[in-house]
Amino acid sequence: MGVVALTLAALGACTGGGADHSPVTDSKSAAVDGATASPLPPGKYQTLPQPCSAVDADALKKLVPGATDYAGKESLTYDTDRRVGCMWQAATAQGVSHKLSIDVERVVSYDPAISDEEQAQKDFDQRAAAASIQLTPTGTPSGTTSPPAVGGTSADTLSGASTGPGAGSGSSSDGSSTGTGSDGSNPDVRPRELPNIGDAAFINDVLHAPASPATTASGPSRDVTLVFRTANVVVSITYVQSSPRGGDDPDSADLQKGAQQVAGQLESRIEH
Repeated sequence: MGVVALTLAALGACTGGGADHSPVTDSKSAAVDGATASPLPPGKYQTLPQPCSAVDADALKKLVPGATDYAGKESLTYDTDRRVGCMWQAATAQGVSHKLSIDVERVVSYDPAISDEEQAQKDFDQRAAAASIQLTPTGTPSGTTSPPAVGGTSADTLSGASTGPGAGSGSSSDGSSTGTGSDGSNPDVRPRELPNIGDAAFINDVLHAPASPATTASGPSRDVTLVFRTANVVVSITYVQSSPRGGDDPDSADLQKGAQQVAGQLESRIEH
């Protein structure tokens, strides 16, 4: 009996030391109320488009006139499966400069209770709040928002519209950005929620007047930023125009139209 017991113990030890064949748990799983939650399905999009070829060459020639090369400068990112970007810029002989940059991020949630698309919406909402953009509760643009408060910061933080001195015809008395289209019309160009772009979108418009027009070589500049979400991807487009000293304020309507054109192309590239 002693020999049998020793043999069985040896077999048990060998079995216990074998490979663990239990299923691998996804990194998004976690203990919730003492139980392991199943990971939610991944977001709709798992790849991103090549950023510097995402905008048509003909469109780039109109949006960034005077460039010697329209290949673009790709953004330095550490994971191109998660984030990509590109930038184009040029100046004309008249001293007018343009810069167009795009940033495309595939959002991944590491919370088992939040899907990738829900996390992308949270990220989008945070950007809209930083820009003082009032979103409708349902996420469907209503076409009306409250003007941003006076005293917004720069476009780098997606703030409200320009309020600085010297804003000229590009700023209304309440501090919100105005502007007139090249056809003489006066469309709604306030920072606002936008319909018909992705699942949610907003546009921000900031006019920067030179601090000292008499001493600086540069004139006014305008930053238009358009952010939209489609499923689990969040896209940011920044379109900037600067005028020479003494030049007119860059036109809101034209810049916003250009940013929306780029948004349409990027949305199409992501979906296909």
